[in-house]
Amino acid sequence: MTLQPVNDNPHKDNPPGIALLQEIARLIQISQLYDDNNKSIIDAVHEFKQAIQASCAQSRDVALHIVNGRFFIQEEKLPLFRKNAKLFNHMLQFFEKRSIYGFHFDADLEAVTTNEILSFVRFLNLSDKYDNPAEWLKTELKKNDIKWLVVIQDSTSMFHADSQESEFKRSEALVRKRETAKKAYHYSLNSVKEVAEKLHAGKETSIRKSVRMVQRMVDIIAEDEAAFFSLSTIRMYDDYTFIHSLNVALLAMSLGKQIGIERKMLAKLGLCGLFHDLGKIEIPKNILNKKGKLNDLEFSEIKKHSINSALMILKLKTDKYRKVHLFVSPFEHHIRYDYSGYPSVNRKHPISLFGRILTIVDVYDAITSPRIYRSTTMSPDKALGLMLADSGKHFDPVLLKVFVNMLGVYPAGTLLIMDTGEMGLVQHCSEKSGSTRPNVQLLIQNTKNQFTKGKLIDLADRNPKTGKFIRNIIKTQHPAKFGIQPAKFLL
Repeated sequence: MTLQPVNDNPHKDNPPGIALLQEIARLIQISQLYDDNNKSIIDAVHEFKQAIQASCAQSRDVALHIVNGRFFIQEEKLPLFRKNAKLFNHMLQFFEKRSIYGFHFDADLEAVTTNEILSFVRFLNLSDKYDNPAEWLKTELKKNDIKWLVVIQDSTSMFHADSQESEFKRSEALVRKRETAKKAYHYSLNSVKEVAEKLHAGKETSIRKSVRMVQRMVDIIAEDEAAFFSLSTIRMYDDYTFIHSLNVALLAMSLGKQIGIERKMLAKLGLCGLFHDLGKIEIPKNILNKKGKLNDLEFSEIKKHSINSALMILKLKTDKYRKVHLFVSPFEHHIRYDYSGYPSVNRKHPISLFGRILTIVDVYDAITSPRIYRSTTMSPDKALGLMLADSGKHFDPVLLKVFVNMLGVYPAGTLLIMDTGEMGLVQHCSEKSGSTRPNVQLLIQNTKNQFTKGKLIDLADRNPKTGKFIRNIIKTQHPAKFGIQPAKFLL
């Protein structure tokens, strides 16, 4: 793998943890180009030592970990800035290829020689040529008496194994976060229902409650994004329009966060998602829920909802500045990236960023939701494949790529059928293999075709004797086929 060049002095512009990652990348790259006594090599080793010192936070060692595809320094997640995204991706691939999930470095490397540091880096580079790279690296370090670092092969070791009390507290905290997320979801659902009902009745309505709840969800997404993905799997026939609007808001904010949209604008994006389909309350239910193909007249009624959503937003009791931000993207969300959708607009006016985001998440949630007029529902992984086929036409290709990477090969809530005869729901990416072999919540089916939680397993686990994967995916299904509500098992 070719690593991208890094700045000569990253410490000026980046937090210490990112500077350390840059210096490791720089050493990996530069050690392949120069001899040990080259000035560039000596300078790179010096900068590496300085980055270690800057990252230690007065501790005896510096802990660099990879957990769920993100880097942590001293148990603090490194912020993913756009300018560092390429570095993060390269380093993540570099370490995952070697089944290495971090290092513990001694904080004081003053007495460690340049040759010793370069030996470590060169062993690290070579390790991917062996069957068990991490074990081979550890063996070589031991042979060469390199004692100033420890190789981490399991990302869960970030949490001290002997600290059961700390683990219990973390579990308790996670449960509390998930409960808070569920409450925020239901309060937000009620708020959008209330707004829609008042507008439908011709009453004046404030959106203060919706604003407050979206701001709360922005707080939650910063702490526990996985909860958002689990919540966005909620599917209900009766409340489809409102559940869909809330799921669109959740997914839009998650995508916005991925591309670096600031906190205040994330809340505005969430509100746009929440209100993007308000115009549907004006469409007769016999058209919305019609089984079979709509005729031209019925489809023309459906196509009015984008304009009606924008008009209804203008009726909301809130300040003009907020209305300006809110009405544009709901108006745009069916126009499509190539302007082939509706309503018809002048191509000279570019579709807004929020409009392009809503287009992606609206379609994804719609085609993965069971509907009365559809005999089958598409599983999340197949939905992403279908959407990729329309990249550059229906969807902004760059944003769609980010969205697909965010959800993974098998998005949360995908039902997997395995060669062991087991079935389970995708919970999140594996710490060992990323999204191709995710962590799965197994489901146990009783004689009444009811399901209960089984074990949480990692599809990257191998049989220690044969080295083969314990379980393999045969096919994917939509959980609605079995009457399964994923969020019930994932939260």
